Amino acid sequence: MGKAQRERWQANVKSMEIVSKPRDQITDDDIRFLRENYTSIGGLLPKGFNGGAFFTPTHVAKFMWDVLKPRLTQAPKVLEPSVGSGVFLEHAPSDAEITALELDQTSAKVTSLIYLQANVIQGNAILHNRENYYDVVIGNPPYGETVEIDMSDGDFSDWKTLTKRKDKYRGKSEAVFIEHAIRSAKPGGYIAFILPKGIAFNSQTQKARELLFNTCWQVATIMLPGETFQHVGTTIPTQILIVRKVTPNARKIKAVTKRWGSNFRRSDWSDIDGFGAEFFEGQTPAYFAKVTDIGWDEKGRSTDKWGDGLTQLDELVDDWTDGNLTRENLYPHLPSWHGIEKGNESFFFSHGNESCDGFRDASRTYPDGPYRWQELTLGTGEEVEWRRADGTVELRSTWDFDWQDEIVADYYSQKGAI
Repeated sequence: MGKAQRERWQANVKSMEIVSKPRDQITDDDIRFLRENYTSIGGLLPKGFNGGAFFTPTHVAKFMWDVLKPRLTQAPKVLEPSVGSGVFLEHAPSDAEITALELDQTSAKVTSLIYLQANVIQGNAILHNRENYYDVVIGNPPYGETVEIDMSDGDFSDWKTLTKRKDKYRGKSEAVFIEHAIRSAKPGGYIAFILPKGIAFNSQTQKARELLFNTCWQVATIMLPGETFQHVGTTIPTQILIVRKVTPNARKIKAVTKRWGSNFRRSDWSDIDGFGAEFFEGQTPAYFAKVTDIGWDEKGRSTDKWGDGLTQLDELVDDWTDGNLTRENLYPHLPSWHGIEKGNESFFFSHGNESCDGFRDASRTYPDGPYRWQELTLGTGEEVEWRRADGTVELRSTWDFDWQDEIVADYYSQKGAI
């Protein structure tokens, strides 16, 4: 165990001593120590003993909220299903109704002491079954672990990511948490998770990819460098996935653009010929980004050249707060999943080992990072018919970044409330 790990271990031991005190003996200084030092045991113990928990850097959590906040209504209902020490609560809207779930008893106690506004529930998150309720489900769920649920805890036979073995339901943690998030979010609500890159191609997470494809719009996929979680002793490649749960009135339709080509093969623009992919109405071009500098290197040394505390994530926020100016001008590249034996359901993730058209073009356009690009989905501006709840039909562009919001609003106008 190195010096940094010893310091983390000692800080966590002191944290456990604090939370074991009677509540009236915990001081403001104790709570300040917990806020600044507690990181749980992720990365300190061998795999299988830390629950797959790796605590999230503050500025990564802040970035995810910076993207989401402009899209939310007042007093949003928020679920954090793997809250840890509460970093995602630090940047949540001040008027949010927050439910925070945590399996680890110490982490749950720490969070309840720091974030008094949150309803912190200690226990198995998957047993929290408030479905179609939350405006946002956000967090860094455990990955690389097996979720186990006793049959006595309920009937999970209709879950896609759990399988029944003897007296338990079992499933891959990242896949099960995705399904739980989809079930928990209300139609039109958002899910923002940090996930391992392997979820894009691992056969054990195929069901989760299919669920995303059949229930969600892709909003953004941002790949993070390996050193993002250097502070907790892991270099697992990760990515931020932001999706939106589709409303029941959104139909899945065939892509309108049928022919598209590679900018690098210099083809006759028939690399895609007879493009038969399907997407939900309102699906924007798939947005991808690659962060090349998270704010420190693999040794944990700061890479802040200008001393302003900003990172490439702050640059990416502009793509989501400029009235779609950047996105409307990002080229729709050949889908990275097409032609490499990946199904249409894989469009949520980037493929091709960073050799796809979008990545190659973005690495030249933004050589200092972050790289960002879009991939073809429904079309490049062609119009399609859309039927509103009142029966009226209108033409909508496949390059319309407001259509999705209108589909959601139309659904709730039919229901009579948002």
